[in-house]
Amino acid sequence: MKRLVVTSLLLLSFAAIAFSQTADEQNKLRIAQALEQAGEFGKALDFYRQLYDSSPGNFVYFDGLRRAYMNLKQYDSAGALIRQRLLIDPKNISLYCELGDAYLKSGLQDSAMDAWNRAIDIDPKNPGSYQAVAGIMTQDRLFEKAIGVYTRGEKTTSYKSGFIIQIARLYFYMMDYRGSLKEMLGLLSTNDKAVAVTYIQNEIESYSTSKQAVDQFTQEMKEQVDKNSSNVDYRRLLAFLYMEQKDYRSAYDTYKWLDDHTGSKGIELLVFAERAYGDEAYQVAANAYSEVSKLSKVEPVVSQAIMGYANSLRRLGEELYSDDDRPCASDDSLQDLNAALAAYGRIIANYPRTQYFSQAVLNSIDIRMNYFHDTKAAERLFSEYGSLAPEYSYAAALARIDLYMMEGRFNDALSSSLDLIRAETRDRSSAASDVNVLSRLRFEAARALYCLGNFDSASHYLNEIVADPMTDAANEAIQLSDLIQNNKGNPQALKEFAAADAMEIEGRIPEAALQLEEILKSYPQMPLASNARFQLATAYCTMGNVKEALDSYALLAADSAGIFADRAQFRIAKIYEVTLHDSSRAVTEYENFLARFPNSIYQDKVRDILRRMLGSNS
Repeated sequence: MKRLVVTSLLLLSFAAIAFSQTADEQNKLRIAQALEQAGEFGKALDFYRQLYDSSPGNFVYFDGLRRAYMNLKQYDSAGALIRQRLLIDPKNISLYCELGDAYLKSGLQDSAMDAWNRAIDIDPKNPGSYQAVAGIMTQDRLFEKAIGVYTRGEKTTSYKSGFIIQIARLYFYMMDYRGSLKEMLGLLSTNDKAVAVTYIQNEIESYSTSKQAVDQFTQEMKEQVDKNSSNVDYRRLLAFLYMEQKDYRSAYDTYKWLDDHTGSKGIELLVFAERAYGDEAYQVAANAYSEVSKLSKVEPVVSQAIMGYANSLRRLGEELYSDDDRPCASDDSLQDLNAALAAYGRIIANYPRTQYFSQAVLNSIDIRMNYFHDTKAAERLFSEYGSLAPEYSYAAALARIDLYMMEGRFNDALSSSLDLIRAETRDRSSAASDVNVLSRLRFEAARALYCLGNFDSASHYLNEIVADPMTDAANEAIQLSDLIQNNKGNPQALKEFAAADAMEIEGRIPEAALQLEEILKSYPQMPLASNARFQLATAYCTMGNVKEALDSYALLAADSAGIFADRAQFRIAKIYEVTLHDSSRAVTEYENFLARFPNSIYQDKVRDILRRMLGSNS
């Protein structure tokens, strides 16, 4: 019994000693790693050396010590350490890779190459051997030698496509973009062609910020197409590159070739049209969509093309009829919007069972209301095609509220908004299911209340929106809330201004202009006077009174600190450019804008306009 007790005590003592040593090593390891992360490599080296000396077989300690040597540029010591490790682990490819790295950094390139070759020779049929060696070479910027390793791997293993990808990237690192693309084309013979084309396009797109790269890619692809004129995949890649360069004429010709030679009957041109639309090249897109609709006999393709054509024309019209350009826009915008309406009408009449039907109806309603103020036509569309797809129910409800407002039915607009707010608050799983929906509905309610002269209730809903400034309606809510708060000291003035706003919404522009003129006479010192003058200038433009509009905008622009000064100056320039077609005066006014309003949100837009008007070198 006494012997058993003594033996147990001895075992416990040995276990305590072993535990103590393990805890001590763990503590040292944590210290070493912390010092290494802090860049204190010399101090980390001391701890790693102690750990390695105490347990040379521990790979973690070995690798920590190796890193410390390398970080301190003690490459000979690192090499000696790795060679010692190789004595007990001679088949370790990673060790030979690290040994080569140490040799190279010591200036012994021949020894480095020998170590890397030995790494590959351990398992020459394994693609990972070549990847490991080439990876180290790439880190050391030995790009050409890494390409040589991957090329060797292509010949001795069955792993082709992976090496092609790596080689292509190395050529890119060397800024040999043509070599990179030429290498990637090899994927077309080793993979599913559609997958390979998609991959190459994605790679090209990832480098698209480099003009030099895209230009070289395009030149190489043109030469490849010249050599292989019947290769469809090469043509498709060339078309993609032309689109990256925004060379729409060449892209169109290439997609047309693809369409003609693949029997696509418009499918290839549809791809071109969709990309042009995505690039906001709306006229180019419209022309292509129109051609597709004539080429194809397949209903889904034709309906998609007509819808794309309509959307493109709408965008063209809206470019001239945007919020900032709208008051004195050219009549050309109405021609595009009329053509868009006709195209949407084709969808509504001929393709009612397609996915585009509901959107075509809603777009037609929107254009009729907001650009032609044709509330009767909008009512007819609602009446004839009111049963839209469920996913458009919310958009349709908002359009109906806007129509009520334009018809002067502000109580109906308010009632509809409040019903939708209650439904949305009650059922968060409805079609309108996010905070932006609720904020938009609250703004519509506030807008109706404002037009009705109920400013306190309008402010209630506006405050709920402003509480979350990240919602879509927040900016509009802030502007309307500020207008009410800054002018509530004179309720009569605010009421008269709201009445003018209501007239404008209803399309009673001459009446609104008279009301605004009276407001400026009666309340010239009120904060809302600036709002009134800006809206009066807008009304003049809408009525075609361009001189009066310019005079009103000039008064606003003269006050550089005024809240409408930059917008007024922008609109002056736009009137000279678009309405009066006086390019010289327009340039002067745009340049005046840049000089006077350097912090305006319109700065970039004005610079783009001037580049277009004066040439790309301006």
